Amino acid sequence: MSLYAIALKHQTPDLPEKLGVRMFFFRKMGWKVNFTEKMINQWPHLFCKIENSQGAAFDQEELFSRTLADNLAVFIMEEQACHYLEEIVGQSYFYFPRHERQEILHLALKYYQSERSKESGEDLLGEVREALELYLSQKQYLNLHGFILFRLRTWLDFLRKNVDRAVDDFLWEKEYQEFIQLLKYFMTQQEPKIKLVHVVLDEFGVARLLDRHFKPLEQHRQEIQLGDCDSVTDVENQLVSMLISVAPRRVVLHKQIYILYPQAVETLKYLFESKVVFCRRCKLCQSESQIHGDR
Repeated sequence: MSLYAIALKHQTPDLPEKLGVRMFFFRKMGWKVNFTEKMINQWPHLFCKIENSQGAAFDQEELFSRTLADNLAVFIMEEQACHYLEEIVGQSYFYFPRHERQEILHLALKYYQSERSKESGEDLLGEVREALELYLSQKQYLNLHGFILFRLRTWLDFLRKNVDRAVDDFLWEKEYQEFIQLLKYFMTQQEPKIKLVHVVLDEFGVARLLDRHFKPLEQHRQEIQLGDCDSVTDVENQLVSMLISVAPRRVVLHKQIYILYPQAVETLKYLFESKVVFCRRCKLCQSESQIHGDR
């Protein structure tokens, strides 16, 4: 018989099933693999036992501990990240209001899951697995929380980087939203300068502003050349700025514009509200689709 005990600070549902993955090899050989959950000193404990009904000596100790380590590594990476991300947010950014900490946590978890699927995440999984294999080859009692704090520093640093990135993006978005609100207030204080503006993409990939007769506007900058901008975000920002300076009573966004620049569309919808109209079937949209191709 072989017995391992695992103390858990953050218990999750269906843990025995998750740690029992890939144990079919032992069951096929006639060994019984059992997982029992108990509370000891207010800590949840999971006991992992493998035994033979005939009382035979177990000679696959190393393979069993490696399989258990492998399953635990996946469990840590997939199931425990949210708990430790939340602890990092609470400890390092406690001065944010609770609802903002929740938004940061949501962003950090999103970034963590994305990064974990990359090659660096696979390398980290291998590192966690090796640390667990080494530990379980020497001891049969594992305090998972203590093990994470003292032996998985690289993983914890990986979590902190994702939290810091989430905080940076959260603050940027917050500042951007405050700026947009200020723009909206500014717009409510001025009279519209023109009745109608069409926003189109011409055959050269240039975003243009046209009047209600489909003639280029005379005032202000009336086009954005995509090649002059470093990113889609730059194009979107310039497009929003152009329309704010023109201050039309109504904005008609033609097909290629609202397909290519969704963030600008969301901003314009917030600023101009019901004044924004989406054109889908006019001759101009059809010609744009033929030139640029439907996306």
